[in-house]
Amino acid sequence: MRLNNKQGFTLMELIIALALSAIILLILMAAMRMSYKSQERGYEKADTTQKIRILGDRITWLIRGAYPFSVRKPEGVELYFKGEADSLGFVTTSVDYFGKGPEDTAGLKWVSIFSDNEGLKIREKVFFLEDVFDDSDGKLYVLDPEVKNLEFEYFDIPEDETQGDWVSVWDPDDKEYLPTAVKVKITFEHNGKTISLPELIISINAQNRDEF
Repeated sequence: MRLNNKQGFTLMELIIALALSAIILLILMAAMRMSYKSQERGYEKADTTQKIRILGDRITWLIRGAYPFSVRKPEGVELYFKGEADSLGFVTTSVDYFGKGPEDTAGLKWVSIFSDNEGLKIREKVFFLEDVFDDSDGKLYVLDPEVKNLEFEYFDIPEDETQGDWVSVWDPDDKEYLPTAVKVKITFEHNGKTISLPELIISINAQNRDEF
């Protein structure tokens, strides 16, 4: 008499094996999803960091080169530096020596930094033109379309004083010297998030109190 000794999976064993396979698959999918999100956050952080660096470097480069250019008029000396709470205009030595426009060829240029609904903008003009304070003409370009808010403050140390204070306006009709430093606050939106850059405090090395 021959006995058939056949072995196989029971229905219960098959169900358990399928359940374990499903659990392992879910764990692997969750790990892949976490890895993807972590990589995405890494790319976003790197992108934001690069944006902060580009904005900070460009604005710092322009403001640090501020030059105390002034014009003598019948009513007195007019300093070509106009600071508002949301905009800043000044003559700078920070020019693009590879630029082909007339704004860069003289070694000095007038720069206006401001923002509107199209982002952070820069307007450049020939520095000795009398209409530099007008918001027109010149070369206008958008530095960053994601910038939503721009604020400036100016550190003022009055003559014959050792201490100063931050002010929100620098009026060329009242001031005949440049501020010691400029504080810049920038807020932009990136991927649906509102991000405030660390405050930029940019020193101005050019001194002109004894040049008038």
